[in-house]
Amino acid sequence: MEQRSYVPRSGPARVAFFAVLLTALVCSHPAAAQDQSETVDLILISSHQHDSQAFTQGLEMHNGSLYESTGLYGNSSLREVDPTTGEVVRQVDLDESIFAEGITVVGETIVMLTWKEGLALVFDIESLDVVSNHTYSGEGWGLCYDGTHLVMSNGTSELAFRDPDDFSLVSTLQVTDQLGEVGLLNELECVGDRVYANVWGSDSIIAIDKATGEVSLTIDASILAENESDGYNDVMNGIAYVPEQNAFLITGKNWTSMHLVAFGATQAPQQESSESIPLSILKSIWPVLLIAVMVVFLSSMRLLSAIMQFLMMLLFKRQAEQPPLPSEGEQGAGDG
Repeated sequence: MEQRSYVPRSGPARVAFFAVLLTALVCSHPAAAQDQSETVDLILISSHQHDSQAFTQGLEMHNGSLYESTGLYGNSSLREVDPTTGEVVRQVDLDESIFAEGITVVGETIVMLTWKEGLALVFDIESLDVVSNHTYSGEGWGLCYDGTHLVMSNGTSELAFRDPDDFSLVSTLQVTDQLGEVGLLNELECVGDRVYANVWGSDSIIAIDKATGEVSLTIDASILAENESDGYNDVMNGIAYVPEQNAFLITGKNWTSMHLVAFGATQAPQQESSESIPLSILKSIWPVLLIAVMVVFLSSMRLLSAIMQFLMMLLFKRQAEQPPLPSEGEQGAGDG
């Protein structure tokens, strides 16, 4: 006959419950930490005119002069621009077969990428004449110089570090944030240990840790773009660091303005007071707690049911063991 115990084995159940609860607590805390990322205030210093015919691909400040590359086949150019008035000081138009992309200054030269031509053009900064070129595979999007390497984007989540002398590939770096890889990296600007990048098709600028590839902060520049983007391609593109003011010139493709902005004091918006930490943990694990309460409740019901069945079994057993009462006939026989 099958033997069953009516007493629930609460020991393992309690162990499992506390294991689930502990796991939820441990897992919820790192998740909250991952959400912590620096944000900055975008401070508008001044706005300046920008040629609306310029399909901006690269922007670079050097010794007080602003250099800009413009794209599209048949309209690509390299320009020197007055950063205050937006006036084009001088301009070199490129062959119709070239789609100009990002630029950066290396010594007394300007290095320019091309989109699909696999060609990096090197211009003399004084004459704007092409003095040499390099070849590479894949697309060219953004370019900056960190003092040691050229840093190049190709529209993916990967940055390539190249030798400035021969453009040979030295290393690559994957750019990631809390959600994974960050793609569509476009125009770049190297500042200290960070690489600033436009994310194509968005109003965001991200700061990338050059050593790890992690996005250390995101700047929302939508306030600059809200009156500029009239078409599909009129996206923000162009970051030029102005070291004298510790500020950045920001513009976009066919924008009528460029803006001098500063990134304000960093903040950690996810840092909460100690009083709110238990509340945040509770919010993150409430489903687990609800399930645990249901398990405890159901276990209690099983225990109550087992007790009732045990009592009924004892009652029936006791009744069965009692001797039967004598009948009337048996009583009569005894009396006679």
